[in-house]
Amino acid sequence: MPARVKPPPSNPFRFGRIVSGDAFTDREADLLVLERELRGGQNILIEAPRRFGKTSLILEVKRRLQAAGVPVAYLDCMLVPSRARLADRLASAYLEAFRSPAQRAEDWVVQHLKTFRVRPTLTIDDRGHAQLSFEAGSAGTPNLDALLEQLFEEPEAIARASKRKRVVVILDEFQDLMELGVTLLRQLRAVIQHQQHVSYALLGSRQALLRKAVHERSAPLLKMARPYPLGPLPREDFAAFLMARFRTSGRPVPKEAVYGLIDFTGAHPNDTQEAAHFLWEVALLPLTVPQLVATAVDRVLDAEAAQMTVLWHDSAPAQRNLLVALVEWGGRNIYSEDYRRRANLGAATTVQRAIHTLVERELVDLEPSGAYIIKERFFEEWIRRRVVRGEL
Repeated sequence: MPARVKPPPSNPFRFGRIVSGDAFTDREADLLVLERELRGGQNILIEAPRRFGKTSLILEVKRRLQAAGVPVAYLDCMLVPSRARLADRLASAYLEAFRSPAQRAEDWVVQHLKTFRVRPTLTIDDRGHAQLSFEAGSAGTPNLDALLEQLFEEPEAIARASKRKRVVVILDEFQDLMELGVTLLRQLRAVIQHQQHVSYALLGSRQALLRKAVHERSAPLLKMARPYPLGPLPREDFAAFLMARFRTSGRPVPKEAVYGLIDFTGAHPNDTQEAAHFLWEVALLPLTVPQLVATAVDRVLDAEAAQMTVLWHDSAPAQRNLLVALVEWGGRNIYSEDYRRRANLGAATTVQRAIHTLVERELVDLEPSGAYIIKERFFEEWIRRRVVRGEL
């Protein structure tokens, strides 16, 4: 009988998608706070850069709340292209979250949506998932506004009718609703400020829209939720998590290499997991610690080259010049005559237009210290190596 061949180890580091289970990096303190606040009726505003683990975190909170008997509706607003589609997606999210397992979808719709002016159409796909559609696009703006207001009000009505008297609604990338019209968030505020049995978790990453949605004095959702900025993972805890996954997969690496990756990425969760993915691939090569880290970063840049090239080509010449200047000279005093002359940036008005566009495109951010930084760590390194140094 031939000997059974042992399967090769699989790479334990995943990136670019939602993670759960043992792949979810420990954020126990955040989980405890968010679960407690939402169960207690406090609205939460979670802010963090893209790919920082917001969605993975809130879905773990959702799982814990549901295990405790708290119904939770989740909607990714980034995938909502219109107000009419928002109505469909909200109603479908409510149906999935608030219907009991023993209740037929048709009965739930009749019970909770029978008073709606625009009657929904219920469809069930091949996998048994129920979806609602109002065909609201042809209903006209007044009817659509009324429909959305009814939908915003519905979680409170459902909570009042339930025994537990608490439901949670999660709006992921909620700031994207600003692009459907600022009146939409004003309409939402008018409803939720009177709700006593619904807790909202609002997740956002696009700083330009977030300022307009929640931070400016005229923002429609100003002071409607407890701010909960999501910071980088603690260095020691993150390192312990990564080293454990290297060990259990059969490819332990020196702890100095793990710390080197974390320091390079600034403990950005997704970026660090991506770098660790490639570090795992080269872990068995006879390289020194600095060489291991450099090789892993090289492989990330090779893998992301197409995306980096698109970001670069989509930038106007003035924006490219400014990006290079931020890499070479840092992001302080960018309007000063000395900085502009040294970096060959031209007039201050040119710099102002370029930085405004880069911020709007979410490529550059202004730190509390007053310095501008390139948000994407790998994009910054790509510019340094490919553009500044001319490496291939």
